[in-house]
Amino acid sequence: MDSCKCASSLKEEPGGCDDEYGGSLRPAIRDENWFITHKNSIKKIDDLPGLIVFSGEEEKILKQVAAAYHMRIPRYYLSLIRERDNPLDPIRRQCIPSKEEMSEEINEDIDPLNEEKASPVPYLVYRYPDRALLLVTGQCFMYCRHCTRKRLWKNKIPDPLLRDINKALWYVKEHNSIREIIVSGGDPLTLPTERLDYILSAIARIKNIEVIRIGTRTPVVFPQRIDDSLCAMFKKYDNLWVNLQFNHPWEVTPQAAIACRKLQKCGIPISNQSVLLKGVNDNPEVMTELCHKLQNIRVRPYYLFQCDPVVGTAHFHTPVLKGVEIVKRMQGHTSGMCIPKFVVDGIEGKGKVPLAPNYLVSASEEGVLLRNYKDELFFYPNPLTNKVGRRINAPQEKKTSKIVSTIGIVFNLKKNNLSFGDEQEEYDEITTIESLKEEIEKLGFEVKLFEQTDVLSEELRRQKPDFVLNLSEGIGAGRSRESQVPCILESLNIPYSGSDPVTLGITLDKCLTSKILKSANVPVPLMFMAEGKQSMEHLKDIFKPGKQFIVKPRWEGSSRGIFLNSVVDNFNDLQERVRFINSQYSQPAVVEEFMPKEEITAGVCGNAEPRLLGMMKIVPKEQTRESFLYSLEIKRDWQAKVEYEPQGAISLKIAELIEKYALTAYRVLELKDFARIDFRVGSDDMPRIIDINPLPGLSPRYSDLPILYRLKGKTYSELIKTLIEESFSRCGLSWRCQPAT
Repeated sequence: MDSCKCASSLKEEPGGCDDEYGGSLRPAIRDENWFITHKNSIKKIDDLPGLIVFSGEEEKILKQVAAAYHMRIPRYYLSLIRERDNPLDPIRRQCIPSKEEMSEEINEDIDPLNEEKASPVPYLVYRYPDRALLLVTGQCFMYCRHCTRKRLWKNKIPDPLLRDINKALWYVKEHNSIREIIVSGGDPLTLPTERLDYILSAIARIKNIEVIRIGTRTPVVFPQRIDDSLCAMFKKYDNLWVNLQFNHPWEVTPQAAIACRKLQKCGIPISNQSVLLKGVNDNPEVMTELCHKLQNIRVRPYYLFQCDPVVGTAHFHTPVLKGVEIVKRMQGHTSGMCIPKFVVDGIEGKGKVPLAPNYLVSASEEGVLLRNYKDELFFYPNPLTNKVGRRINAPQEKKTSKIVSTIGIVFNLKKNNLSFGDEQEEYDEITTIESLKEEIEKLGFEVKLFEQTDVLSEELRRQKPDFVLNLSEGIGAGRSRESQVPCILESLNIPYSGSDPVTLGITLDKCLTSKILKSANVPVPLMFMAEGKQSMEHLKDIFKPGKQFIVKPRWEGSSRGIFLNSVVDNFNDLQERVRFINSQYSQPAVVEEFMPKEEITAGVCGNAEPRLLGMMKIVPKEQTRESFLYSLEIKRDWQAKVEYEPQGAISLKIAELIEKYALTAYRVLELKDFARIDFRVGSDDMPRIIDINPLPGLSPRYSDLPILYRLKGKTYSELIKTLIEESFSRCGLSWRCQPAT
């Protein structure tokens, strides 16, 4: 028989059975025209000299690569190479082996998508609830060098027999949620037309299958396969779709266009799923040209895939953000019909994840802030309506203050009772949070609790309280940690209580605070900085008879680092305490003149016109010859160790000075809403500020601010109401129902 004519040969497949789901076993029919051309494809490096130029040493290496990872190149596709002596030619990179394929990276795998583990029966991959992938062959017209499923031929996995296909289809039939089958491989179009028809007809008879999709590179690498016989068979199926893989503009040839047109005349919609490949299409200009050419032949650019981390493909990999950048560069410069969706197929079977440039900047009830392709920001009003159907337009200047119904409390929770370490000393106990929640609910608000964690920003954005009572001390050991939560709240446009990030950052740093107060003529103790042995040399001569110094961490609160042995009267003890602070707290120490008389703390509230909330003196229950220090040990055992005396126990002169300097410091440091300011009185009866507390503790049981307020005859409920009123007033907020005074 003349092989140049439309002759066919019949070949019976072994292992057939009479009760297959698709019907009785059919003979496989091969159209000799395309099949003979396919058999004449290039399969050995020895066949390339004269067609591709490379050195003798390169040829030797490539033979080793081809032995590990098979090579097959249709002569048609080989003809698309424009620079035969250039290994970086984009067509050559996709089809000719390279020495880089022998380098296996740590993150690469022969089956990176875990398809074999997602196979309930052989040759069927079932990762998504509504669709499944049917692997009908491991053969391809061309073995792409970036192939995701090279395991099928590298591991010599045999092609499925018809009985395997039928077993897979029985599984599909029994799972009604599957509505779509993707016929893939390998390349399904390498199968004889009759065999492919058999598989498609078997799929089409499954009642729950609504869509059949074929994944193929045939029109790209071997367009002559799209012949009249194949098209006549395809016309029988009205739910057939085809996905191609054009990766470079040079692949969109007249021959490829004719092949696509033939499929389209069968009523088949065609989409393209490119793979992002380094040195092939990893720039916006190439991808735009490719997508324009695809649009010209009515092929929809659908996906741009991140190259899967298959063994031997590291030289094709690009940073993930490269794909996002390409899509962003295309946006606005070409039609949306020409822009593919960039997708990462998650390793270990996690599934496809689309990644897009972030055009949505922020959102609110009023509308959204958007970024266009020029990186210009603009507001787009939300087309929602209120209860009476009025459209909500862009935000306008509000003539009335916002009414608050929901208050959030942000805090750091003390997880355990630490007897020795002071890492969580600044954090709040759960009883404190519960007390605050109860008091705020009494005022008529809904309360939401937020612990400062890694997802705080997302939780605040999701729940969006109208106002936040900020108790958070921050996470970590940096001197700006108290500013963390206010920065988040400001970025989300959520009003909050207390001072802003700048003030919080300054007041945690004892050295900066002292310098600012001193410049404002507010009395502070003499202070030095010490970090390391050399920085202490200038402190040798500071000790005079009767003079003592206290050594503290530079940026800690809640008496962290202040112990009964923190007060020193000689250089040796000073050195020991400085080394302890430097080592234990990883920060400089401050060496501050110790004021030997009373310790007094004052509460201040307000904003434009701050006022004194009250003050109290802290005195030891047991009098000793040594000067009293309100240290960490004392605070932890406060009921047994100290007594709190009201303002009346403080001399009038000292009380007046404390009020004066507390209010001055409050204004100079631009504190907001409320704070507590600590003083020590010197031997000259002058009170000096030793600490600023913009986040004072609010425990009703043991915190100083509630205690001094209680000593005035006021209640904890009144204190919390006062603090919220001050915050609301500053933020321009209103109560839903004005509470009784």
